[in-house]
Amino acid sequence: MFSPARSRFQTAALWLLALTLAAILLALTAFTTRDADSRVYITIASKLASEPLSRWIAPQWWGAWGMQGLFREHPIGTFVFPALLGRVGYPPGQASFVITLAAQIASLLMLVALASRLMPPPAARSLAWTLQLLPIAFVFRIRANQEYLLLAGVLLAIVGIDRARRSPAWLAVALAGFIYALLVKGVFAFLAPVCCALWLLATPSKPGERRNGAWAGIALMVAFTPLVAWEYERLYLAATGQSFLAYYLGPRIALDGSAAGSALPFPLDKAWNALWYLGRVAWYAAPWSLLLAAGWWIRRDEGRGTSDEERRGDARWIRYCALATLSTVLLVALRDTKADRYVFPAYFFAAAAGTILALSRWQRAQQWALALDRSWPWGPVALWGVLFLSRLVLP
Repeated sequence: MFSPARSRFQTAALWLLALTLAAILLALTAFTTRDADSRVYITIASKLASEPLSRWIAPQWWGAWGMQGLFREHPIGTFVFPALLGRVGYPPGQASFVITLAAQIASLLMLVALASRLMPPPAARSLAWTLQLLPIAFVFRIRANQEYLLLAGVLLAIVGIDRARRSPAWLAVALAGFIYALLVKGVFAFLAPVCCALWLLATPSKPGERRNGAWAGIALMVAFTPLVAWEYERLYLAATGQSFLAYYLGPRIALDGSAAGSALPFPLDKAWNALWYLGRVAWYAAPWSLLLAAGWWIRRDEGRGTSDEERRGDARWIRYCALATLSTVLLVALRDTKADRYVFPAYFFAAAAGTILALSRWQRAQQWALALDRSWPWGPVALWGVLFLSRLVLP
């Protein structure tokens, strides 16, 4: 039997191998996409790769979507790693895909790691199977946009806060995840401190752990936000002579109905937005989102041998993920414009809750999870590879 350290090393090595092979295939096939947003981000990141580093703070449209001039729709977090990868010699047109795939893999592994805090490893590792098969995962299998980057940043912040209870050094990881999410998606990165706080409330501390440092980390996220914004604005003004925040916090993030011309008065317009997004969560996280919604009416199998401690862990995880889903929806519902991708983290939180709900209610589901877990860690990696290849050959 492998030691935990050796098992983690083997898991990381297999996923890294899968990502490396995917990167090679993307380069060899010169893979492209018809997704409009992805093409915009690829164009900008590719151009930045050949620009001086001093110009990276102020990317331009460079003809993407037929636009010219400064790109101020989002901060630069989406472009930095693809541009760096292109700068060291990888084909710039495929670099954004590789970074997104890396964020996709990291998100899966971090969700498994968080679930392992509350439940036995086989149950936690079942997420590495189910979350790859969501409708939204098929839509975003090979994309070059922000959604997986935001999810990875938020999850990294949660992992950092969780482990900061044992070692304060993890606060740096938590802050790095939050700041990265902030640079990718701006104000929507506030999902990170919200989800971190919910996590601390949902998970009991173990002997020797301290919550005070973790709560301090969440406070630092909030405190760092104006500092990061101020420095970003200073650098942007120095490079362009124009304000980034004046546009981004004005026309870009309008919350007063002016952006979409809503026919409903406040707050009915926000309530409608929330219902609209909940409908998207129901579909794009199916079937696990539907199980979560029906959870109160799903009866537990008789004779299931789960201990009371395991049931409490399952319940904590389900409640946490449900609250994280609702928090994501409520935060995004404040914005007037609507798009399926805006609540991307909610799809994974809802599906993660529904998966564990199924395992906690049905003995057959638990047996399937145990059977699949015998193939860990290569089984989920193989599934990921098959799904990647199937998308690679589709037009």
